[in-house]
Amino acid sequence: MRKVLFAVLVLVLGFQVNAFAAPQKIGAASMGILLRDSDAGKAVQTKLKAKFKDSTEEIKSKQEELKSLQAEIKKQALVLSLEARQDKELEYKTKVRNYQDLARVTQRKFQAAQDAMLKPVSALLEKVVNKYAKDNGYSMIFDASAGFLYVDEGANLTKKIMVEFNKAYKAGGVK
Repeated sequence: MRKVLFAVLVLVLGFQVNAFAAPQKIGAASMGILLRDSDAGKAVQTKLKAKFKDSTEEIKSKQEELKSLQAEIKKQALVLSLEARQDKELEYKTKVRNYQDLARVTQRKFQAAQDAMLKPVSALLEKVVNKYAKDNGYSMIFDASAGFLYVDEGANLTKKIMVEFNKAYKAGGVK
């Protein structure tokens, strides 16, 4: 039994020595900032705005229509008969439901389009980060937007990776 415990202890200590023998180079980069502020990310945002411009305008017009109908109901509340007021309120509730349905459907379509457009951009970003890590001797690069409380400015690689990502994008990395 002692020999087994001694062997396990030797193995554990042996692995720890190897793990600490070479210094680990670790960095962090904010993937959210890279996807949002890079040339590729801005191109996706521009395409999405253009694609959903009509839907956005329709939602805004429905919202204004609801506000004016609500103001009209409040203004005429004392003048209208009970039946007429109920009809107006029913009309308002129907329009609110239609507006909410439109907003939900548009949001789902927007999310699906955004996911589809960001997929090749994310794949290129992953390649750029992997290449940057290998070229610069990093053992690990973490996503700083994933919840780190503090990242030293020297370990924050967001700006450096942004430069490489923009170069790769301009070189035709994303189709």
